[in-house]
Amino acid sequence: MSLKNAFAAVLKAMRSGKGLTQRNLAEVSSRTYVSKLERGQSSPTLEMITALSGQLNVNPLTLVAITLCAESGQPVNALLRQTQEELAGLTRDGILKNLTTSSGDELLVASHSRPPSNRSATNALQVELSFAE
Repeated sequence: MSLKNAFAAVLKAMRSGKGLTQRNLAEVSSRTYVSKLERGQSSPTLEMITALSGQLNVNPLTLVAITLCAESGQPVNALLRQTQEELAGLTRDGILKNLTTSSGDELLVASHSRPPSNRSATNALQVELSFAE
């Protein structure tokens, strides 16, 4: 499945799963453009992904992660684990040290060195990203 078609399927499933119509998403863009996205005839920009995810009440990263998993067939947890490992490596290598917010907060990356909690065997990894403009 192409990335464009994967995004189309994910957008349509999320929109309909949340009981929204294309017209509801038209607050972000035209209904025609939303239709083109859902038919895989257009690719969204990062700004559009962010706007659509706001209407769907999900984080833009969630929309992108589900799309990548739909395209590759990779499980979401495997993608998140890989991303967490890559972020830890980039942090360890000092590559992310200059990515800060205007308040000076560093990019936060969860550490793998902390002891496991007793919550459950399927704890979700949580990552907060802050990018400077």
